[in-house]
Amino acid sequence: MTAASLSARRDPPPPIAGDGGADRPAGDEPGAPADHDASEAPRKRRGRLLIIDDEVVFSGSLRRLFSNEHDVTVVNRGREALDQLRAGERYDAILCDLVMPEVSGIDLYTELQQIAPEQAGCMVFLTGGSFSDRSQQFLDGIANPWFEKPCNLEQLRTAIREVVVRGGR
Repeated sequence: MTAASLSARRDPPPPIAGDGGADRPAGDEPGAPADHDASEAPRKRRGRLLIIDDEVVFSGSLRRLFSNEHDVTVVNRGREALDQLRAGERYDAILCDLVMPEVSGIDLYTELQQIAPEQAGCMVFLTGGSFSDRSQQFLDGIANPWFEKPCNLEQLRTAIREVVVRGGR
């Protein structure tokens, strides 16, 4: 899958209006990124963005998508990201796949709540759409934005910009 093939959705809600779907506007569910007109878009600030996704080609596409706007670091294993964060690396936003081998996005978030809660607040999640009960409960219980692959690139960019501007809080 390439970044160009992404389109907007959140699960369990149906697709966001304007993307083939529902009457529900974006942002109605907890953690959902809000739709913005260009006049309402968050001001831009170059931030440090960590992308964590075990799909190498997909994470490379995300790097290309965001590198003109942010300083991007990509890791393909949750364990590697956790090691960096434990060592003191800090980011303005963290874009993280939810389901990965070894250390999942849920595991990473849970650990960051303990060692660097401000970094847990900076997380935006991506999921391929296969939901376990644990994944669904996790997503239902967080305020962080999350997107189901495929997702709308402009909404994803907006969510990252919002996190960068507010510093994860």
